[in-house]
Amino acid sequence: MENVILLSRNTSNRGILTLHPKLAESMGITQITARKIRFGAKTYQSIVDISDELPLNGASLSEDILDMLNIPQHCSLEIKQNGNELQIGPFIGLLAGYYQSSIKKYLDHLRDYVLLYREIKGAILVFSLDHVDKVNQLVTGYLYNPQTKQWEEGTYPYPASIFVMTSSVSSAWIQHFKSIIGNVIFNDFFLNRWSIHKKLASSIGVKCYLPDTNLYGSPQDLYYFLKKFPNLTVKPLNSANRHTYRVLLKDANSLVITNLSNMESKNYRFSNRDQAYSIFSKYFKEGENIIQESIDVTGYRTITVRFITVKNYSGEWQVMGSFTRGDQSIKNDGRLLPIVKFEKEIVKEFLHQSDLHASLTYEELNHIAVDTVNELEGMGVHLANAAVDITVGELGDIWISEIDHCNPAHDIALVAGDPDLYYEILKTNMLYGKKLAGF
Repeated sequence: MENVILLSRNTSNRGILTLHPKLAESMGITQITARKIRFGAKTYQSIVDISDELPLNGASLSEDILDMLNIPQHCSLEIKQNGNELQIGPFIGLLAGYYQSSIKKYLDHLRDYVLLYREIKGAILVFSLDHVDKVNQLVTGYLYNPQTKQWEEGTYPYPASIFVMTSSVSSAWIQHFKSIIGNVIFNDFFLNRWSIHKKLASSIGVKCYLPDTNLYGSPQDLYYFLKKFPNLTVKPLNSANRHTYRVLLKDANSLVITNLSNMESKNYRFSNRDQAYSIFSKYFKEGENIIQESIDVTGYRTITVRFITVKNYSGEWQVMGSFTRGDQSIKNDGRLLPIVKFEKEIVKEFLHQSDLHASLTYEELNHIAVDTVNELEGMGVHLANAAVDITVGELGDIWISEIDHCNPAHDIALVAGDPDLYYEILKTNMLYGKKLAGF
């Protein structure tokens, strides 16, 4: 039977968990016994009793245990035996920011993650670092109430697993949580573009798909890279709130620098290297950017596809959806085309391939996306939610152009007109959190 319980409060006893006989039997309990009750990171020693007066899926906890462990009765919880413990959960934490004041405005958006609550169940807590009590291992946040469909503020033990949704988490915080709850924290890191490139460049499976890339250590680096690739891109090491630029060498003494965020361009002339160095220094700080050959060069058609890669309940990577812009079968006249689902037919039309060849290309792109995130895990990080951008040229050349591992916005599926897929992606995120939480 499914070990789903709706907890009731017992005010006449202390230190007792009472189970219906069938529920107890499903966990190998046939007589009164002693067990620890666990909720999140907290445990309480108790006596387990059996009573057929409870409903089939009923469990009754004495109020001292309910209050000590802060177990929310309004949640649809499961129970599972793990050694000498009876674990109640799943208890999943969504670490959404550093300050509680900043996460309040995201609560409506985070409700998307619990739209399919009936398939996830458990206690789901949104919290921030400034309301974590390290000494007592407690956290004040917003717990989802499936009955009212609202987030309600309360104080609880540390969750049994944590989904990191912010880049404002230091390694010290992560190590603190891991020391208490173990390696059940995912997307618990921040990698810059250069460290990602170096890792992928050392791999056998995906290095052939990487554009030529170098670290911008000085204006000289950009100058000589420009001699090799007259059309290149300069990207910040960290993608948050920074601009990416296109640098085009028109001839030996002139160049164009374009801000790709707003497409504003400026033309420059220089008569020697020092003048070129001076121009570069106005735009780029040393050690804070990478230099990359441009993939989508003028006169050569490309499409860029975003692959949503998520770990499922089994802990395996899967591509849950892929998206690109508009009708790629014709030359674009500069219009910004709408986002659509990327399908085999787009491959067929864009590359002028047969059905079989297009199917093989489509599958290859999906495999490249999964191989990419698998390679990143070789860096010793716990990655489970990412997006991989892959650019395909009109001659069939394939390039990995970007990896977004810091809480990528999966609402691209909504923009493409597929809300069912959007909510399925978020549910899969939560089911992986459920698996890590022990259920």
